[in-house]
Amino acid sequence: MRPWVAALCALSFLGACVLSDVSWRRKRQLVELREVLDDPDRFVDVGVELRVVVADPIDGTDLIGGKPKLRVVRTRHLGGTVDNRMNPPRIVGPSKAPTVWYCSEDQEPVIMHGDAGSLGQLVYGSEGAGKTVALAMWHYCRWLEHLGEGREGGQTAPTTDRLDLVRQEMFRLYPSAWFTHRIAEDIITFCDGTRIRLVSTYQQSKAQGSPIQGFSWSWCGRDEAQDQVDKHEDIESRGRAAKLGRYKQLATATAKDDPSWRTLRDLLVTSGIWERRTMLGTRSPFVHPSFWEAKKLTLTSREYDRRVLAMDVGPERMLYHTWDRASSVRMVPQFGAEDVTAQVMRPWGPNISVLVGHDPGKLWHVSLFLKAYQIKGFASHAWFVVDEVSDRQVTIETHVGSVLARLRDQWGANQLDWRGERSQSGPVAMVRADPYSDNGGGDAHPDRGVYTTFRRHGLMIHPAAYMANATKVQVGKVPKEGGIDMVCRLMLSAAGDRRLFVACDDRRVPAAPRLVDAIESMERDVAGRAEMERKDVRDKSHWPAALRYALWALERPKLEGRAA
Repeated sequence: MRPWVAALCALSFLGACVLSDVSWRRKRQLVELREVLDDPDRFVDVGVELRVVVADPIDGTDLIGGKPKLRVVRTRHLGGTVDNRMNPPRIVGPSKAPTVWYCSEDQEPVIMHGDAGSLGQLVYGSEGAGKTVALAMWHYCRWLEHLGEGREGGQTAPTTDRLDLVRQEMFRLYPSAWFTHRIAEDIITFCDGTRIRLVSTYQQSKAQGSPIQGFSWSWCGRDEAQDQVDKHEDIESRGRAAKLGRYKQLATATAKDDPSWRTLRDLLVTSGIWERRTMLGTRSPFVHPSFWEAKKLTLTSREYDRRVLAMDVGPERMLYHTWDRASSVRMVPQFGAEDVTAQVMRPWGPNISVLVGHDPGKLWHVSLFLKAYQIKGFASHAWFVVDEVSDRQVTIETHVGSVLARLRDQWGANQLDWRGERSQSGPVAMVRADPYSDNGGGDAHPDRGVYTTFRRHGLMIHPAAYMANATKVQVGKVPKEGGIDMVCRLMLSAAGDRRLFVACDDRRVPAAPRLVDAIESMERDVAGRAEMERKDVRDKSHWPAALRYALWALERPKLEGRAA
């Protein structure tokens, strides 16, 4: 065979092989494409178009049926197309058909929760402000942050009913292709394996144990946090699995007449890792203004303030009605304040550095510690409750021992000299107590034995009141209503002055939490009577009573001159 003929045959054979390989590859690509088309779980569009809207009754449009006219002020494009066959799954392309969500300008920063902000967000809002919707959208953004990492987030609520509302909101917002739901464990599992565990924190008994013990979460949402105060520490501990220790949390809450909740709320905000945001229904573009106008006519002003404006309000018949936690709980100023307790107490003896109010009882013995400060800009000195000692079902001797130990260890008063005897020259405390009864009528007032015990321990103690115009020294009485009025006046006078405070630390934790609890929760009965609660272990009247006994001799109303 001639050489050129052999070369031509070889070239033809090679071309046939190339064409065969191209055909094979094309067939292979078609098979792979068919496999992809037959496997819809591989690529999942998890894109969201988040439209931030404002109400605009003039130039707005009907974006949502049945809602006021809205105008889009900006749009955020979130997520994309996830390839679940990749290891780990990740977003490989843009969204082709994103799910459209609408949010208000108040909801937007809550939902996004960027890394530059605080780890925790306390969303304190009114009814109808859209807190639950924001919570469901917030979880979506946390999913995107941890997509493909196989992590679990938590969602808590105080009851199963509240948890169901959050779950239903998630189901409404999340397309079914995104997730599956395991009913028995109440776990939402997204297409990439990321999970959200929904847990009610309601605990039927102590023996049952905490419902959230043992879980490890990378983020957590709390619904109605004001009703989960007793589970705060448990929820905080669940964040052990958080990436780089950054345990993001979103807690929604409404105003509640609960001192323990207010203390926790202030503690979170002053911690430096939580920030407080406010969402009001009156600012929501999704609710027509006429609805709130109608509420003004159908709700009491107190309930309108609480439900609609998310304001702290006390009980409807609040006993100490001039109390305001934001103003009445404050730190003793480190600068511009002088301790003038000794000067104020000088008429009763030298070197009195602490004033103690004491209320003895059958179930509780209560002592409050007060100090007087002259603060720059104040016309007169101000009183700060700086400590409290509360003992339940102990002898008066045990309680006096606790008071004396606190005075020495914390406040430097009633110290012992080098011989182990009470110092005669150092600072001392003076106790003002419930006036004793000479006839031993302990049901109404303590007998002299209480006073004897204090004195035997080296403490100066006097009745809170003496009889006026008596020919000899006689024990008087602190009138209940007069004492309550005095305390209210010191908390806020008619002139707008405040001269009575409860001290707190830099995290706004009150120095006398039981006193704060009593002041914020006690109210008059339907007949207007004060302190008519049953005298059992839940009775809170001891703490305000001790406060009245401490201050009555110094701050009671006095006649400064004869009437013309």
